[in-house]
Formats: sequence, structure tokens, C-alpha cells
Amino acid sequence: MQLIDLPDFVRRYYSGEEFVLFDTETTGLNTFHDDILEIGASVWSKDGLKDSFQELIQISPNRISLEAWQVHKIPLEEIAKARLPKAVLEDFVSFCQNRTLLAHNIRFDFPMLNSNLIRHGMRPYQNDQVACSLAFAKDRLKPGKLSELAQHYGIESKKGELHRALYDVELLAKVMGRMMKENEPEQMQYSLIL
Repeated sequence: MQLIDLPDFVRRYYSGEEFVLFDTETTGLNTFHDDILEIGASVWSKDGLKDSFQELIQISPNRISLEAWQVHKIPLEEIAKARLPKAVLEDFVSFCQNRTLLAHNIRFDFPMLNSNLIRHGMRPYQNDQVACSLAFAKDRLKPGKLSELAQHYGIESKKGELHRALYDVELLAKVMGRMMKENEPEQMQYSLIL
């Protein structure tokens, strides 16, 4: 996993690169043994959000730790009706098209994704250059939690919606938009004045 630093990310963002913002909800915190039970993602660039992906994954309810369930509270009956892991993960990888992934805590989400891919007979995600909004925030001495970072930027978040994968991705896109604006290259700021 190669973590992209903020200056490089800003350069790539303003050059028009597309990224995939993604989030996982899981059965626990062990990236080697726990399962993804919901994955959400959106293609994002300086033009905003484009396509989105969200899907629950069928996991045996006894694999979900109480602590994890108390965070995301995804109804067990919805999980029981979801598609099997391999099919969802294949569709997710296809959706990403090997773009650079960005998550709010990539050090959790990326290893979780790869261990789930491997466990279901697939190769790890091929693009190991990743970005982390949590690392960007910490570098700039900003709050660490996504909801607190959103609040820092004046973005409202709905408490009952947090910790659902696609909602968190959409909130992350708003946060990243503000973060990119405050890190806009000087030559771009100057060119807007002319």
C-alpha cells in the first residue's frame, strides 16, 4: 500500500484525475478475519461525484460482533437477503476500474478489502496507490472523525445516517471538496482573478 501525500493528491485532483471514494461496514475490526457486510463507493473528481455503487453482502449474522452492529445497525433481515460476497466484490472491483482508492481511514478499509478479496478467491486490488482523508486531516491538525471533520467545514451530517457506506462516501466527498479548495494551488487562485 503506497499512501499518497496531500500535495501529490492535490496535484492529481486539479489535473482532473478520477478517484474512487469508498467505505466499508464490517463484522468487526480485524482486517484479516472479519467480513465486509456493506460497501459503498463513488467516482469523484474536481467535477464532483459521478457514478455510485452500494451493496450489502450476505454474511451469517453470528459473524457480526455486537460492537460492530451497534455502530452501523444494519438490519439483519437486509443482510440475509443480500448477494453473496464474491459476486458483490467482483462488481465492486469492476466498478472501480483500477482507479486510485480514497477512504477516510484507508489503513483499515484497504486491508479489509484485500483480505476479503483474497478470502473469496480473487486477487488483491491492483492499484496499491491509495489516499486517506484521515491522514490529510491529521497532517493539517484537523479533527479525526469524519463527522467532526464535516462539522469543522460547516457540513451538516445526519447522525442516523452515519456509518452506512454510501452516506459516509457522500459526506466524505463534501469534506474532500472543501479540503481541496483550501489547498488549491496558488497559480490556480491567481488565474481565477484574471
